[in-house]
Amino acid sequence: MISSILSNWYLDECTAEYLSYLPKLNLSSRSYANGTCTCDHSLNCLSPLIIDEWVVPGLQIGCDPMESLLQSTLECLYDVTCINQIMPNNTTPNITFHALKSTLSSFHDNVQSLVNILMVDQLKTNVTYENYYKSCAPAYCTYSLNTRFDKVFVFTNIMGLSGGLTVTLKLIIPFAVKFWQHIQVHRRRVVQPMTNVIS
Repeated sequence: MISSILSNWYLDECTAEYLSYLPKLNLSSRSYANGTCTCDHSLNCLSPLIIDEWVVPGLQIGCDPMESLLQSTLECLYDVTCINQIMPNNTTPNITFHALKSTLSSFHDNVQSLVNILMVDQLKTNVTYENYYKSCAPAYCTYSLNTRFDKVFVFTNIMGLSGGLTVTLKLIIPFAVKFWQHIQVHRRRVVQPMTNVIS
């Protein structure tokens, strides 16, 4: 993918020998780190940013603009002369730029480490209802919860109920049928007493 600032690829104009009247564009990869790293092999190539043959302290340029920014430090923004040197002379004359205060301990940290510090690793909440009730001191407390059954909840409950009933009935019905057959067999076998008459 070609970056919008053409930091990883650039277009060369060259003419074809057989079509000398038409210009031909050639796509070439940029190289960084004194030509030892090219963007067609690695997107992590970096070099110090140079403006008019002046190396800007802490700022990097490379194939991927985001990676270049993350590996740069903000030390130039702490120095007024550095800020004045990177700002063009034709900027609005009413705007003045001030250097950052150098009281931060992250003066030489790269932007990636600053971003990592800003991100929350683990959020710990400490809810103490006792302190709330002590400060509020309510006479009584009630709450109501209004919910509406959604379609997925109703569907899964119906499926669970039907599955449970199916298993239960598969276990109970054979025993119930055998019990009913047992009762029917005993009813038919009712022994009627016979009296023997001897004459």
